Amino acid sequence: MNTPVMIPLFGMELHPHRIFESLAFFIGFRIYIKFRRKETISEEKTVYVLIGAILGSLFGSLIVASLQDIPKLLHSINSHGLLGIFQGKTIVGGLLGGIFGVELSKKLCNQTRSTGDDMVLPLCLAMCIGRIGCFLTGINDDTYGIPTSSVFGIDLGDGIKRHPTSLYDIAFLCCLLFVIKYFFRQKPYEGFHFALFSSTYFLYRFFIEWLKPTIKPYGEMSSIQLTCLLGVLYYAIYFIYQRRRNYRAKSSVYVQ
Repeated sequence: MNTPVMIPLFGMELHPHRIFESLAFFIGFRIYIKFRRKETISEEKTVYVLIGAILGSLFGSLIVASLQDIPKLLHSINSHGLLGIFQGKTIVGGLLGGIFGVELSKKLCNQTRSTGDDMVLPLCLAMCIGRIGCFLTGINDDTYGIPTSSVFGIDLGDGIKRHPTSLYDIAFLCCLLFVIKYFFRQKPYEGFHFALFSSTYFLYRFFIEWLKPTIKPYGEMSSIQLTCLLGVLYYAIYFIYQRRRNYRAKSSVYVQ
C-alpha cells in the first residue's frame, strides 16, 4: 500500500487527510442540524452551543497535541512561528475540549436542558469519516500502529505490517453507536447517550494508544492517555451525580 493515497479531483491531487477532515466537519454539521430535536434548544441558543463546541474542540485539540511532544512543538514554532502550534491535532483533546466548551456556552446562554444526545450520531459519523483520511495517509499520520504479525496487520507504506488503528477506531465507533441506539433506547435521563458514548470512547482510546508507537513522556503515558483518564474521571463523577439525582427524585415522589 503506497501512502498517502492522493485523491484526484478537478485535475489536482489532493491530500486525503484534508479531504476527509473537511467532509467530516461538513457531514457531521449537516446531520446535527437535520436531526437535532428543536424542542430541546432554540435556534439562537444553538448558535452559542455550536460556537462553544467549535472553539472548545479547537483549543482542546491543539493543547493536547502540543503536550504530546513539547520539543517537537518548540521546533515547529521556531520553524513556522505561531503557526507552528497548528501542526498537530487530536480527536481526544477536541472531544474533551468541546464538552467543556459546550457546558460553558450553555451556562452563558442559560440553556438548562441537555443537548448532548443529539450529537452522538453526527459526531460518530464525523469521526469515522475523519479516520478514513488518517488511514489513507498511512505512516505520514501519527495514528498508525506498532508492527504486528497478526492477521490484522497492514502495510501502511513502509513495508512493515502494522496495526491499522484507524480502522480499529472506525469498527469500535460503529459498534458503540449500534449498542447505544439498540440496547440503550430507554435512557434514564437526558444526556445519557452522549455521556455513555464519550466515556466509553475515552476508555477505548486510553487502551488503544498502547498499540501506537507514540512517545509517552508522562509516566509511560502520552498526553492523549492522560486526557482520556481525565475524561473518564469526569464522567464517573457525572454518572454518580445523575444516579443520586434520580434516586432523590424517585424518593421524593414516593414520599408524596
